[in-house]
Amino acid sequence: MGLLACLGWLLAALALTRLSDRPWADGVAAILAGIAGTTLPDLDLLLPLGGHRSGVSHSLLPLVLALAARRWRPVMGGLAIGIGLHLAADTFPNGMRGFATVKLPLSGSIGGAASYAWLGLQAVLATLGGAVLLAAGLPARVAAVVALVLAAIGTAYLFATDGGWWAMSVYAAFGWLAVRRRTAA
Repeated sequence: MGLLACLGWLLAALALTRLSDRPWADGVAAILAGIAGTTLPDLDLLLPLGGHRSGVSHSLLPLVLALAARRWRPVMGGLAIGIGLHLAADTFPNGMRGFATVKLPLSGSIGGAASYAWLGLQAVLATLGGAVLLAAGLPARVAAVVALVLAAIGTAYLFATDGGWWAMSVYAAFGWLAVRRRTAA
């Protein structure tokens, strides 16, 4: 998906949330935002943020800034999950060097090992934060449907993205552990 389409999905999500106060509208907006989030970190290709895989766009900073509006929390939850998916796939490049490493504005690459840690931690925090925002901002039934749709979108995204197979394996392992832990309790 192109970067302009990504921004279009995000603007549509924000407009839908603004125009309707119904939970299902917020759920659809969260899904649209999740789709946008799978591409949003690559805005660093258009903006002067220090290079591709900028630590500014490939982090939780865009979400922290966006959380100022309480009404948009379901949208931000979907966006966080989409960004988490993107960062999870970026955690598994063919090699963590050059173009694949995280860069900070004015200081350049943080190196291979730090890039793995940065992307992995941000992916986990974005995914968990998104789930919390969806659960807090939507009725349980709507949140469950949104989570299932975002899981399907995430699977399709990771299936088609470089590094996605490894990221999908990690998500599956954590999901299996969560189910095992819950059934053991």
